[in-house]
Amino acid sequence: MIQIALKELRAGHVLAKSIYRDTGEIMLSSGYRMTGDVSTKLAAIGIDRIWVWEEGLNDLEYEDLVSEVTINQGVLLLRKTYLDFRSKLGLIRTNSEEVIPTPEQILAKPEQIKEAMNVVAFRKVAADIFQELKKADPSILHMTGSRSTGNFYQQQSIDCAIVAALLAKRYNFDPDEIEDMILAVLLMDVGLALLPDNLLNPSAKLSLEELELKKKHPDYGFEILRACNVSLICANVALQHHERQDGGGYPRKLTGSNKPPVRTTGPASKGKINRYAEIASVALDYVSLIAPPPGIDAQTPINSIKFLVRLSGAKLNSSIVETLLAMIPVYSAGDRIMVTSDPSGELKGYVGVVLRSNSREQNRPAIALIYNSAGEKIPLIQINLWERKDLEIREAKLGETAGAQATTQEEHQDIADALADALVDAS
Repeated sequence: MIQIALKELRAGHVLAKSIYRDTGEIMLSSGYRMTGDVSTKLAAIGIDRIWVWEEGLNDLEYEDLVSEVTINQGVLLLRKTYLDFRSKLGLIRTNSEEVIPTPEQILAKPEQIKEAMNVVAFRKVAADIFQELKKADPSILHMTGSRSTGNFYQQQSIDCAIVAALLAKRYNFDPDEIEDMILAVLLMDVGLALLPDNLLNPSAKLSLEELELKKKHPDYGFEILRACNVSLICANVALQHHERQDGGGYPRKLTGSNKPPVRTTGPASKGKINRYAEIASVALDYVSLIAPPPGIDAQTPINSIKFLVRLSGAKLNSSIVETLLAMIPVYSAGDRIMVTSDPSGELKGYVGVVLRSNSREQNRPAIALIYNSAGEKIPLIQINLWERKDLEIREAKLGETAGAQATTQEEHQDIADALADALVDAS
């Protein structure tokens, strides 16, 4: 199988992974043979890439750390829990004349919040993720998958929980602490549930006033979780996951020490970011790069590394970033690549995908070439790059061919600067 951009989809392609609607029903099942009108329907629900079967790519290894079934079930359970919570609090309008309570009015009734919030559902999702991650190797972080607009925040929270859990595992957190980390990250954006509907669209362009209201969600989340008697760890992650090392974050302007997030013998220093929240911040910024809101281009692992380095120290805990960088594979199974150097000149410009990553030499994976330099389909060529030291590759965007205009170094830098600034502003 191979991941393709939606613009590459052609009638006759056979779907390799099922596509789900926001409500959980299967829209298209694995094995479905695509027709000409499918692209429009997929674009309408925010899908920009899909997995299809490709002759000769049966050896492509699916390397995600948590199964697609577990993630999808978790997303749907979290979605239902959030909708039920908002409904019980009167936040879902049933007619145009209905008055929606303000967050402050809701927070003034902690007993109502406690009754409305189903924390057990979050614990179940956390436990399911933890069980699958227990057997995972924390040395390499593999994450792929398609996303739709409607469940963006739920998908993002699960992705962040996986990254945060592996970071905690690398720092030798004990099993109970790792499960606490997962639960805390799943709950860290619960304060968003008190906001108006128009602020919950991840692709919406918000006014300055709306942005300021959205930036109150850490305070709201803290109050919700304390009302529900959830652990102080979870409440602090909800409160502090947008704090920055230099004190430039919100809502408390806390600072960090850029030290490893290890347990201390005494109480946390006043004015300092909680160690769990520091991990959550790094996980959130990484996931925001590789799986951004619909309409924003996802960054490749290499570009993600560059952005994280730019944020390290002043914004993100440099020790945690350094640990994460060692986990991010340069190439993962399914990544699109292009041959950039071949002494014989025969394969230069050929485009293909990574079949298997290589943990020992991350820049020398096993690849399969699918298109020639003219963008024409060719009989598949499999190559183990650790055996072909004369070949060099680079990442290629979905749908890119050798004839596409290359992005200049200056354009790369402009994109890097803009995205890094956007991440800081959004946080």
